[in-house]
Amino acid sequence: MLGFTLCLFLLSPPSIEVDLSLLAPEASAAISRQQEKANENASAWLQLGMLYHAHGLAEPAIASYRYSNAQSPSSKTRYLLSVALADSGSYEEAIAIAQSVPSYAPSLWRQGYWYMDLGENAKAATLFRSAIEQNNASVPAIIGLARVHISAGQPEKAIVLLDDVVSRGGEHPYLDFLLGTAYRRAGNREKASSLLANGSNGPPRWDDAWFEEMLAQQKGYAAEFSRAVALIDSGNRTGARAALEVMQKQYPKDAAVLNNLATIYLQLQQRKLAEETLQKSMRWNPTYAPAQITMGYVQQAKGNVDLALAYAKKAIQLKEGMSAAHELAGKLSFQKGDMASAVTYFSTAIDLGNSDPGIREMLGMVLLNSRRPAEAIKQFDLVLQTVNSVRSISGKAIATALLGRADDALGQLAKARVQYPNNQELANTWQTVLSIKEKQ
Repeated sequence: MLGFTLCLFLLSPPSIEVDLSLLAPEASAAISRQQEKANENASAWLQLGMLYHAHGLAEPAIASYRYSNAQSPSSKTRYLLSVALADSGSYEEAIAIAQSVPSYAPSLWRQGYWYMDLGENAKAATLFRSAIEQNNASVPAIIGLARVHISAGQPEKAIVLLDDVVSRGGEHPYLDFLLGTAYRRAGNREKASSLLANGSNGPPRWDDAWFEEMLAQQKGYAAEFSRAVALIDSGNRTGARAALEVMQKQYPKDAAVLNNLATIYLQLQQRKLAEETLQKSMRWNPTYAPAQITMGYVQQAKGNVDLALAYAKKAIQLKEGMSAAHELAGKLSFQKGDMASAVTYFSTAIDLGNSDPGIREMLGMVLLNSRRPAEAIKQFDLVLQTVNSVRSISGKAIATALLGRADDALGQLAKARVQYPNNQELANTWQTVLSIKEKQ
């Protein structure tokens, strides 16, 4: 009887309540029309799920995809369901469902990125390699595997992979960012500096036909904003600027449009325009936290450390869970010499999910500067579990020496110098440890 009851439940259309007044008129009208068509028809529910998903309504999208797939199982529906689940933070279930779509390449490399978000890099590498076996030119899988190599302290392997992508015509600021990171970890600071000079907004939008079909359902404002963000993602800052300036005229008080436009201005070194745009945004949207942190970045670029810190603190006040604001406040506090505050901000950023080993390394350095070597060692050890960082090796050695174990510290450095024989930072640290030993 239980199985029969469960079957009836699965076959009952979900009851979904959505406040469409928050959407642009074109979007709410399209969703309303599709809601009227969605009865027992699986394809109608799939279409409704894609409309919800395209406009950022993850939970209604998940319910719609589930019902559509229960009515008529489909690889596309399961794949989009997995993406929507990952968007809502349910990575484990997203991976479990995506595993049922092994023949669709994006399903493999997306699982790899989700495993990376979960900190399971070995599983991520397996998925990336599987995607590459299907298609040896799969750029998202190759980049994912390169990221795993960088995290594992194997930058040389990452460089080989990424150079191959570039040699085949790959162009994107994110490629430069990853290559620069790999060269920096490999000790080639000169090459790293030139590649890292322009920064990056993160990975581009990879080829994914089913995902693009879902995004194509965007209407009105959402569609225009998505096109502008796609230009940012592709590294086309000039095109993004033009698209966002058009949107600014249509939506002159929209906080997201103004904030993205200001970010583009900042990346183009047009700090005055960025500042003026953010000032407008904050007059109309004083509680929009992203504008506050972007203004913090603007002031940081201008060298106004105190003002930048004030904006970072304001962003935290408005949205406590904004990890990036805590990270910025930590860096600025460190710059001001306020080690106690820097420790608090970096620790909070990490607690909120910041997985960048560089931030944990900075926390270790702050603890070391605060004469808290035992706590610093814990942070350096955590960094070294994922990245073979010379700076963390050096920091740990100095902390070990300060705890009265200079010979242990010299032993750590001796092993590192075999691996990095010409590294000046390790040579300097060796002298520092010797000096500490002499004073003990």
